[in-house]
Amino acid sequence: MVPKVFLGLTVGVSLLSNAARKGLIDASLAVLSPEDPRQGVFNSLSPDPFVKFAVEEPERCCAELNTVVKAARRWDRLFSGDVKAVFYSSDTAQGKFVASVLERSLCRVLRARQCVAGVKVAEGLGRDFYGGLLKLAHLVKTDVYEARREGRLPYIVATGGYKPESTFAVIAAYIAGALGVFYIHESFNDVVMLPMVPLQLREELRRFAAGQATEAELVKALGVDVVHLREVGVLEGDSISRLLAELL
Repeated sequence: MVPKVFLGLTVGVSLLSNAARKGLIDASLAVLSPEDPRQGVFNSLSPDPFVKFAVEEPERCCAELNTVVKAARRWDRLFSGDVKAVFYSSDTAQGKFVASVLERSLCRVLRARQCVAGVKVAEGLGRDFYGGLLKLAHLVKTDVYEARREGRLPYIVATGGYKPESTFAVIAAYIAGALGVFYIHESFNDVVMLPMVPLQLREELRRFAAGQATEAELVKALGVDVVHLREVGVLEGDSISRLLAELL
């Protein structure tokens, strides 16, 4: 039976840093703040040289493809059949550019019988920390659920992007039923797969969100006071925070 796999990949900017070393782009453009007016450069920049770099040197071009290529070599049966991939981009011109390059490169570096890749922009990611995490969590959760409905084996590639965002994507994916996470271990520069972790949100949170438990019951069940729950963002006013509500 041909395996059907879903890959959700967080996107960073290592492609640009490595491309700068090859002279494809000025090094000052590799890392920009979201408000930097030079972000506009990426709206008109041709992706072709970057795609060529990614296809010819996938393990050197960026963290994302380095992880995928190494994983495909190690778990070749998983990646030899039907692969569907989504790159989760930040809401910046820079992030969207990198994601578009990776979208055009991925299937050319895999040997899958069938392969399709796409990009989804997490609205606010890179500009609004909490709002961006909310959107990223929603996208990842929805895609992992859909992959499972399609009979796909869902995995997350979490090497790219800033650690808070990639970590939150991993948590959302595990809650939705992802089977594992591919990651490049810094100590020996090789790919590892973190196995499935059956994460679940506390049932008390679900009951409180549904109006079936009081705030006092929630506080007692979690063993912390209500002030703490508001400070860490579990509660907003008298209800569950938007972040948690997306994952319930």
